[in-house]
Amino acid sequence: MGKLILPENFTRIFVPLLGGGMEITMELKGGIIPTMLAAYDLSGKIDIGATGALVDWYIEKGVHGLFTLCQSTEMFFLSAEEKEVIGKAVMEKCYGKIPVVASGITADTLDGQIEEAKRIADIGVDGIVFLRNRLGESESEYMRALSRIVREIPENVSLGFYECPYPNWQHLTDSEFSAAVDTGRFRFLKDTSCDVEVMRRREKIRTEKDKSFGLYNANSATLLESVRFGYDGFSGVMANFHPELYVWMYEHKDDPRADIIDKYVGIMSVIEARCYPICAKRYLAKYENLPITDFCRSAKDTTLSALTAELEDVYELTRIARGICKMEKE
Repeated sequence: MGKLILPENFTRIFVPLLGGGMEITMELKGGIIPTMLAAYDLSGKIDIGATGALVDWYIEKGVHGLFTLCQSTEMFFLSAEEKEVIGKAVMEKCYGKIPVVASGITADTLDGQIEEAKRIADIGVDGIVFLRNRLGESESEYMRALSRIVREIPENVSLGFYECPYPNWQHLTDSEFSAAVDTGRFRFLKDTSCDVEVMRRREKIRTEKDKSFGLYNANSATLLESVRFGYDGFSGVMANFHPELYVWMYEHKDDPRADIIDKYVGIMSVIEARCYPICAKRYLAKYENLPITDFCRSAKDTTLSALTAELEDVYELTRIARGICKMEKE
């Protein structure tokens, strides 16, 4: 079996070729990496059709990659079989188009997490993302876990970290981050620090040690500033509302209009506090015409009637922002 490394974005999927196969590997090259939602039918089962439609929508909006089996995908509320079903459906849709990183690593023990990581890697995703809050509370516990992960996950599998807020929010310290960079195995961090000074330190560390380590900000309000000083892009929940605005801002970061779009996406991001991911699913169903229900396993519907008006406001502001970007008339 040969291995072809393409110069641009590409996906690792087995492709039949002359009775054998070619492994096509895709790498993140920066940009907008949405945290994918889970799509269920009204009975609460995984909806494969809606999952495919959702992935198509992300791709049509011009995103540069996808992070699936994450907190937005409600990974803590999925069975092992459901994780594989979603992962395979995503990979089928993303084949040869955009890279996919995935987590789905929710086990309480490190043994269980490594087993989960290997199962997800077998689907063919382009990176496996571990959660800092599953690797012990102390730095010493983390360092031991990091050593095992690097040793036991095959070298051809790219790794990543996610500072997931559930079940408890735990961030990488500078020394923990530096140790991950030193391994040479990590290519992705979903940074949820919301702290520009922390981001600047991380950018300096990875620039000095390993520039191939990708830094992705999850915070809308600080995104433009972070990509201007060196961050590689965005991986946050608001890419489930209007990813095209983030794509445009990322690709036009030096355009004066980017400063205006930065204000729009920053203020609109407060909608995520309104019973996410229910609010995102309602928005997509009504304003993007996606066949997705608002059924969620991770959130109880505590929304108020005002949410309907607030989602309409987000839509109208999105239309105005698109006009500024010349995507449509204001």
